[in-house]
Amino acid sequence: MPTNLSVEWSIVEKEYRAAKTLDEKIDKLKKLISVTPHHKGCENLLADLRRKLSKLEEQLEKKSKKSGARKDVIKKTADILVSIIGLTQSGKSTLLKSLTNASVDIGCGQYITKKPITGVCFFEGVDVQFVEIPSFFLRNHMNIAHGSDLLLLLTRKNEDLERLEDVLKENRLEDKKKIFFNNFKIEDREKLLSEIIRESNVVRVFTKPIGKKTEKKAVVLRNRSNVTDLIERVNRNWLKNFRFARIFDNTRFSGRKVGLEYILKDRDIIEVHIL
Repeated sequence: MPTNLSVEWSIVEKEYRAAKTLDEKIDKLKKLISVTPHHKGCENLLADLRRKLSKLEEQLEKKSKKSGARKDVIKKTADILVSIIGLTQSGKSTLLKSLTNASVDIGCGQYITKKPITGVCFFEGVDVQFVEIPSFFLRNHMNIAHGSDLLLLLTRKNEDLERLEDVLKENRLEDKKKIFFNNFKIEDREKLLSEIIRESNVVRVFTKPIGKKTEKKAVVLRNRSNVTDLIERVNRNWLKNFRFARIFDNTRFSGRKVGLEYILKDRDIIEVHIL
């Protein structure tokens, strides 16, 4: 046990040991982690506290399932789901607030975010949903990352990157698509969102009703999707009466007729003609 622990740490540690309920133990243990010094001398202590917290969270999750109540469940509601992962005070909340409509508490203390927070932004035809993963890296929170299309890893220094790589390995996320981001600035917003869409490997197709303007919201498809895939997403009844589709793009063949097997490209504009 490190000898340089503060009086506050000792007080919180006593409160944790005196806690009776599962919720109270979890709350006190999170606070204990937040007041533990973050340097090499306390690495083993922090790891032990996080393991204890993970076990308590597992107990709470089992209890919640039995009672029919589930906590910290974040469902994908947008075209792309991105998990924001970083150590405490890495700027996750600031980034989330800058990108989305999320109501976020931002402070100078450690471990301000206790539960996953989500927000959505609209960019170039796509709804992008972000989830801030608390820096406790609990298993039920990291399950959200498993279900994400992309991981956005926030770092401030090389040591942060090494620690995050360990977190990904511990949670079997090392092969997940990811973007590393350092020192977020508000003017980087469009550049970051463009990179997220590119790395998500999706195709944005904009539908154009005959004689009308092109829709601003794209139909977001997987790479190598064809006209059939798009129609199944928009209106499957069109397949029975399909005649042809017109594709408008930035080539000299813009406006050409294509069939159901045509492979769609990112930013294609499509006009579907039916009987």
